[in-house]
Amino acid sequence: MTPKAKTGKGKRRVIVVAGEGDNDRQVLQHLIRATHPGTKISNIRRKLALTEADKQLSPRMDELRRLAQAAAVGAELSGIVVHVDLDVVDEARYVKVRERLTSELKKNFSCPFALALAAFETEAWLMQFPKAFTIFNASWTLKDKYRGCDLAKVDKPKERLREHPWKPSYEESHAPLVMEKAFENGTLMEPDGQNRSYQEFIHELRSW
Repeated sequence: MTPKAKTGKGKRRVIVVAGEGDNDRQVLQHLIRATHPGTKISNIRRKLALTEADKQLSPRMDELRRLAQAAAVGAELSGIVVHVDLDVVDEARYVKVRERLTSELKKNFSCPFALALAAFETEAWLMQFPKAFTIFNASWTLKDKYRGCDLAKVDKPKERLREHPWKPSYEESHAPLVMEKAFENGTLMEPDGQNRSYQEFIHELRSW
C-alpha cells in the first residue's frame, strides 16, 4: 500500500534513504518516487559500511536508526531504504549478507524497509535498461552480450560500462541520469535481463 502524504495526526510521512554515495541514493529515489508518489524523501549522507561491519554490525545499525530518526525529524518515519554495494559475484555470499542485514533491520526498525543490496554494483541494475542509456545519449548502445542475461553475474559492471567506446565515457555521476531515462514514458521500463538483488528490492518496496 502506498503511504499517504500525511498521517491522521497531521504529520507528514517521510521515507529515509541511506546509501554508499549520492549517486546511489539518487538512483533509488527515482524508484521510490515511482512506487510511493507524494511521499517526502530524506537522505542520510553519512556512509555506513554495513557489509564490512562483521562484529560491529549491531552498533552500526544503532547508528543507522539514530540517523534515520534525525533525518525524519518533524515527520513520521514511514520507511527506510538501505543501499549497499555487495561488490562480489557470489550467490551464496549474497544470500548470507542479505539474510543478516534483513535480520538486523527487522530488529531495529518498526517501519517497513527495503534493502538495495546491489549485486555487483548499482550499474548492474542500470544495465537491465539498455534503452535508457541510448535515450540519455544517442551514441550510447549497450553491448549485446549484456542483454537478456543475469546481470548480477557481471563482474565489476562499472568497469564494463567504461570499456564501451562511448563519448563521453560512462562515469558514476551518469547513474541517476540514466535511471531517470528509464521512466521516460512515465512508467518504469521492463527490465531486459535480470538481477536478483534488484528484483528483491522492488518486491520489498512495492509491498509496503
